[in-house]
Amino acid sequence: MPTRRPVYTRAAILAAALAVATSVTSIAAQAKRTPARAVSVGDSIAAVVGSLSRDPNGVAIERSVVQQGARTVTAGETVTGSIASWHGPLDVRGTVTGNAVALGGDIVVHAGGTVRGDAVALGGHVQLDGGTVQGEMRSLSALTVGPLAKTGPRTPAQATKRSLSLAVGWYLVLAVIGLFAALFARGNLETIAERIRDDFSRSFLYGVAGQIALLPALVVAIVALCITVIGILLIPFAIVGFVLGGAGALALGFLAMSYVTGEAAMRWRGAVSAYTPPPVVQFLMVGLSLYFVLWMVGGLLSWAGWLGAVLRLVAAMVTWVAVTVGFGATLASRGGTRAPGGRVPPPQVPPPVSDASWQTPTPVSGVPAARRPTPPPRSIRR
Repeated sequence: MPTRRPVYTRAAILAAALAVATSVTSIAAQAKRTPARAVSVGDSIAAVVGSLSRDPNGVAIERSVVQQGARTVTAGETVTGSIASWHGPLDVRGTVTGNAVALGGDIVVHAGGTVRGDAVALGGHVQLDGGTVQGEMRSLSALTVGPLAKTGPRTPAQATKRSLSLAVGWYLVLAVIGLFAALFARGNLETIAERIRDDFSRSFLYGVAGQIALLPALVVAIVALCITVIGILLIPFAIVGFVLGGAGALALGFLAMSYVTGEAAMRWRGAVSAYTPPPVVQFLMVGLSLYFVLWMVGGLLSWAGWLGAVLRLVAAMVTWVAVTVGFGATLASRGGTRAPGGRVPPPQVPPPVSDASWQTPTPVSGVPAARRPTPPPRSIRR
């Protein structure tokens, strides 16, 4: 009879194949990337002007007052507002009522020249040649604040890569947590799964109520700790512990829901008999893989517009329902320590073996009970 390949092996193969597909998608996106648009002079001036206004040592000027090349304020001339030059010196022989700025050049205030605001030279120097600067004089070698980074909209290939990377990352993280839960918290996991099977709707309601009450419970705990001085010191630790506890309960509940999902899928296919012990790891990996496939399909169709958005919305809703039901079952079972009906699950210990166990012969297939040999009497030493 041919042996069945374990389902978790198929899940691992599927994850590896999807990782390869992600890499191929990334390479294709890089190959199709168009060359960057050449930055015009106007864009460069606007970026430098914006950075200069945000720099602690800079000054705010309008983009319209900047002109390329050398500039001169002649004697007797009055410039209302600020004046600036781009890659050229700025000579002031008249009056500037605002700021005088040289972007990539020197500022020289000659005799009879007046700057009523600040004189700022970026990449140059401010020189007084008999003139007057009523504000501050600053010479900047470079700006300490760069222009704001403007990221354009993601391309379909970039959006697909991002969605696939997030899905693969979450799948691997939950798979590792699930393995640890199966090894060290198997009893809690099975108790929560039993609660989900017995009362799905009530677990969902408990989960919704628990999610709504998370933030108020944290606020109440902080207010209670503020009563005493020691409690105030413990507030940061309480916040960290509360967040970790809530995240752990959500993760454990989702793993239990994945366990139930994987069990239902495998029993529906007839891959597991109802009389065999439940393969916990197998059920977990199959359930996680099913949720993972939902997100992968939505990620692969990110370029499809509204269709991809609908698929991602469906995946998000299904995942939220699974997390909510598992969280509610975790709360109802007190973290898997209380079985349905309020009973405590008995510890799984092997039955004791007595010296008279040979008196109840083990059934042997194909051998009648009357013909089974009886064990010889033990000799007694005197």
